[in-house]
Amino acid sequence: MQHTNVNQQIEKESVFGIVPVLKDKKIYGFLDAVLILSGYCIATWSYTQGSYLASLVGFRQLLIGAFLGALLMLAIYQLPVILSVRYGIDIWIWLRAVFGKNGTAVMSVIIILINYPWYAVCADLFASSMSNLAALCGVQLSQPTIVLLRILCVVIGTIIAWKGIGAITHTTRILVPLLLALGVLVIIVGFTSVPFDVIWNYTAKPEGYDNSIIPYIISIEANFAFVITLVGGMAEVPRLVRTERAGYWAGVLGQGIAGSLFVVVGAVMAIAMQYVTGKMVDDPTVMLATLSVPALAFSSLLLVAFANIGTQAVGSYIYGVMLKSTFKKTSYHILILILAAYVIGLCIWGKIVEYFGSFLTISACIYAPLAALLFTDFFFVRRQTLDLRSAFDLRGHTLYRFTGGFNLVGLGCVAAGIAISLAIYDPVNCIVHCEPLFYLTPTGASFIGTGLLYYLLSRIPFIRRYLLPEKAAVSQNGR
Repeated sequence: MQHTNVNQQIEKESVFGIVPVLKDKKIYGFLDAVLILSGYCIATWSYTQGSYLASLVGFRQLLIGAFLGALLMLAIYQLPVILSVRYGIDIWIWLRAVFGKNGTAVMSVIIILINYPWYAVCADLFASSMSNLAALCGVQLSQPTIVLLRILCVVIGTIIAWKGIGAITHTTRILVPLLLALGVLVIIVGFTSVPFDVIWNYTAKPEGYDNSIIPYIISIEANFAFVITLVGGMAEVPRLVRTERAGYWAGVLGQGIAGSLFVVVGAVMAIAMQYVTGKMVDDPTVMLATLSVPALAFSSLLLVAFANIGTQAVGSYIYGVMLKSTFKKTSYHILILILAAYVIGLCIWGKIVEYFGSFLTISACIYAPLAALLFTDFFFVRRQTLDLRSAFDLRGHTLYRFTGGFNLVGLGCVAAGIAISLAIYDPVNCIVHCEPLFYLTPTGASFIGTGLLYYLLSRIPFIRRYLLPEKAAVSQNGR
């Protein structure tokens, strides 16, 4: 009976997520939306990002890049959020006009494959905290035990998500304040445990780069890639906001400022730890134990443990609902078990943090062209108009079925965008192939290149008729 009730809740949530929200049903103002989106983008993996950036650039460069890089990218690619507010729909409904119904389903699965590894980062941080605290007590955990701890984080988070929206709501109400408290602790301890000049005048010494500008460009790329991974779910809250302006700025400021702040906190922690121990550490538990009193370390254990488990639960639920809306006949519980199995496989592999920078850029290889197509289609190709009946695939409205449910032009542009990024930079081996274009960053070049290609293709008459079947239908009816 309980499973049936949870599935009924998920069905309602899935339907609510894809049926247009009427204006009188909008529930958020700017302040509510900015607080929710701030909580959405704050997680302990921000510390991993901060530590990674500190290995590339100095603190002042990092500070400027983290905030300005994030805000610049968000200010551009979040513009289509206004369509979600205006129509009360998710961006995935609009993307059915860009990729076709089946093409959008494929893209949503690809997005999960490349984005869900974030939760393996989450599990790794959970296990790292547990392992390091055990070491403080004189107990050395074996590698198999550390792997089991990663898996434990995934399992507990999945159990919470299994119980449905009620458990998720209670979890998030506690999660965000705990994460904020942990961030405050880290930044206070970081700045009071070492001389201020140590952090402010910190300069990185990245190895293996002949040109000193390359590490800085990589850091900007990491900031672009870090925030652009939010594109998949960027409309979930704004579509419930009352005004277009509030929905847009809530996303830009909430995610750009709150998310960047915690990245900087991670960098402060890593720099302070390098000064004291000679080694950068992205685990706040270890930092607090090393630079402060043991009681703070054990208190932070509870914060880190709950935060990472809670983040896993929220992620499992959000992506489970996303898959449920695409694969309606599959049980929500089966879907979240599949997601859990995927992350557990990554936890057993155990190298997601080692390849963190590569993971970011690989993710952006998909997200940059996706964001570019959404932006270009909304403003320059479809020009803020959409046949909602066809987008929802209602009976008799088949304009966006294209070729067997796939928009070959849109999907081809995504492939071209990926090729542009990889032609400029190899994210696995960290090799720059085209230095002049690398100054735009792989994400920036892919975003610009994909958007320009899609727009130019849309100007070719027979491709334009293919991309805009609604205009062709109006023209035929007019004759």
